[in-house]
Amino acid sequence: MPDLRFHDSATVRAGALTGDLRSRIVGLAESLRGPSWCAVLLEEGGAVLAGEDDRIDAPVLAWRPWDDTSRLRFDAGAVGTYVLLSASALGNTIGHLPEARDLRDVADHKLTVPLTLTSERRSALRTAFAGIRRELDEDAVAAHVVVEAYLRVILIELLRSSPSYSEGPQGASPSHRTFTRFSTLVERHFRDRWSVSLYAETLGVTRDRLGDICRRVRGLGPKDIIDRRVMLEARLLLETSGRSVNEIAGSLGFLSPAQFNRFFSHHTDLPPGGYRASFLRGAELGVSDPARPFDWP
Repeated sequence: MPDLRFHDSATVRAGALTGDLRSRIVGLAESLRGPSWCAVLLEEGGAVLAGEDDRIDAPVLAWRPWDDTSRLRFDAGAVGTYVLLSASALGNTIGHLPEARDLRDVADHKLTVPLTLTSERRSALRTAFAGIRRELDEDAVAAHVVVEAYLRVILIELLRSSPSYSEGPQGASPSHRTFTRFSTLVERHFRDRWSVSLYAETLGVTRDRLGDICRRVRGLGPKDIIDRRVMLEARLLLETSGRSVNEIAGSLGFLSPAQFNRFFSHHTDLPPGGYRASFLRGAELGVSDPARPFDWP
């Protein structure tokens, strides 16, 4: 009999297929609230995602953005594992790695990665998917930490297999390469409240040159880009963590809660506490628009 157990936490769900005699659909019943993503390790058989013409045929690692209208039909006899994760789970998984920007970019694309039958990568992925299911099933102390570690393995495999990663930055213009270095520095140091001048000095360009590059590549000045990263982190913490506004202010490098309040209110017309209360009320009604971890830069 197929394994039809359904493992559930607040932000991650996983299930397995073990060769059912009938096709199986993963859809609304498995979906999480809000924007989410689906990772599939298909060992045998095939699957089709509603709205796509191409089949997903084993052995393969597939990644798709997901919502409550998504439907994934697995063929009869399919063997594999799928994982659904929410925006907050994706954000926690990516965390503050230097590669965070690249991982967020990869996460927002449809990817299908063929796997050789005996590849070490396939073995590592099998361990990661099985580990996620085990941790969700057992729900032991700090299970979410282990789940995020396994999810990170999956994301890094996707990054290494994506065309943008394999092609590297060699074909990019000097401006794009500098912008990529700038956004990587922002990811590492936005909590340190670095000035635009310090970023420019570290990159070996003038402040005016950095401004020209950012406006040409992104349509925003460097200060706006830095502020957007701080705001994204602030929103994610207010929406998904139990930390107080004072704790969040300190973690983001603000000298005082009052300074954080002024900064946040300037960008949203609401103080942090008011934003959190409004978001939670909207979440209960299903109308809140959560911060998406990859909406930067």
